[in-house]
Formats: sequence, structure tokens, C-alpha cells
Amino acid sequence: MKEYSWGNFEDQFLDELVQWIDGRRVLEVFSGNGLLAKKLRERGVDIIPTTTFQGHDFHEHGMHCDVEELPASNAVKKYGDDCDVLLMSWPVATEDASVASILWGEEKPMIYIGEVTDLAKHQLGGCASDSFFEMTKVSHTFQSYRRGRSGIEHASVRRVLPGAREILKRAVDEWNNTLRTFR
Repeated sequence: MKEYSWGNFEDQFLDELVQWIDGRRVLEVFSGNGLLAKKLRERGVDIIPTTTFQGHDFHEHGMHCDVEELPASNAVKKYGDDCDVLLMSWPVATEDASVASILWGEEKPMIYIGEVTDLAKHQLGGCASDSFFEMTKVSHTFQSYRRGRSGIEHASVRRVLPGAREILKRAVDEWNNTLRTFR
């Protein structure tokens, strides 16, 4: 089966990722067709892949492994206590990644793979939301990840910052105010 993916899951990157995971149990949200989960399982990673089967995740081209249909926040609620690392690869550009991150908490790491929004650089990524990048901070960058088509993606370990709930609340309030102007 052809390997459709937005990410660049080359051997060197996968080896670095597995080394960083170091035997910890992984919950993957936004897994799409399960390609990354399959490749990590082949390297011995204990991973639970979940997704909502969005139109951009290549599931229509076939699945690489079983993936549970579950929104990111529900996956964190269901499996978060049993997992050590949250993995999100190319999350949708909504607040879903922000909510899942807040539920995941400040103590445990999450791995983010995808385009990055950096408003200071006038760089708008197509993954997660502006508030996600405002409420999380990079604590480690995977040097072996090769940027792809857009040139603005990366793979990193992120941590939720204190005050994340307030950042998300402000973003939602701003969005609701914007919607009111159209009524």
C-alpha cells in the first residue's frame, strides 16, 4: 500500500523519535490512516492511535493499522492516565489540539509534528491553532526531522504552559465575538 502522509517519517527521524520515547506508552491523536503508529509499532513502541477521520488525513487511501475513531479530547480523557506521551501529527487547524493539550496537562510531554504558526515571523501554519502555539512551548526539537513541502513544519516536544486555559478562553471569546458580527 502506498504511504500517504503529510509528515516525513524517514528512518533517521523514526529512530530518534523512538529513542526519545524510551519505552514510554504513547497516545496518538490525529493519527489519520495510522501510518506513523504502524512505523512506531514496528520499532517496538506501545502506541494507541486515535483520530476523527477528517478529510485531509488520507484514510480514504487505506489504513496502515487499526485506529480508534475518537476526538482528541475524548482520547485524552479515555487513555491519558494510562499513557506517558501525547503524540499529535498534523492536527487539524481548530482548537481540538489546544483542548486536548490542556486536558493532557503541564506535567507530561507531548510530541508535535506539523506546520508551525509563528505570528512574529508572519508564518501561518495549517495545523493546530494560533492559541495552541501560544499556550505550549518547545522543550526539545527533533533534529533529524526533514521539512517537507511547506518548509514551515517541524517535529518537537512541547509542554503546556501555565495559564493555558485562559489563553484558550480568550481565543474562543474572540472567535465568538467575530461570529456575532455576522448575525
